[in-house]
Amino acid sequence: MNRQELSALLERLHAELSAAPQVDASLKQALQALDQDIHRLLAEGSEASTATAAPATGEQADINELARTLEARLETEHPYLVGTLRELMDRLGKMGI
Repeated sequence: MNRQELSALLERLHAELSAAPQVDASLKQALQALDQDIHRLLAEGSEASTATAAPATGEQADINELARTLEARLETEHPYLVGTLRELMDRLGKMGI
């Protein structure tokens, strides 16, 4: 998956979240934090690929942990949104993140 497809998937998750009724502010903030972390890691990965260094594994672990936590919350509070998050997590895993 290229970065454009990943960005499109993140945008789809945000659109679904925006359309969702009664999503609390803390969940929205957590998803925004995940989005920012993913974009930062991708940007660092682009810079690292030109310098032949890999993105920090610790950041990847943090993103994965946040995504799993959000998945659990979405599954209980907004199960119709969890599919998009799972697809995002799967795509990140295929990219090595």
